[in-house]
Amino acid sequence: MSIAGRAISSLIQTQGLGDLYRIYLTTQRDGVDFNLAYIPASFNAPHQEEFDTEFMRQLYALGYDMAAKGYPWQKAPPGFVAASTDQ
Repeated sequence: MSIAGRAISSLIQTQGLGDLYRIYLTTQRDGVDFNLAYIPASFNAPHQEEFDTEFMRQLYALGYDMAAKGYPWQKAPPGFVAASTDQ
């Protein structure tokens, strides 16, 4: 992958995480419950191209199975650490 492609991929990932943090903080400010579900890092099905239908089927099946078993909602984004209010 080219350097520009990797840079764009990295930008999209970090922007997505930033959006997730912003949504979380908005729910905290507004007193709304935050519920997050995501595919675990242990999911490692191989994929040959960007829109690999077999990969997508496996991804969907995992998500469906997790939901059917009562996936425990995450109450904060991964890696989020609240700032201390102690002065």
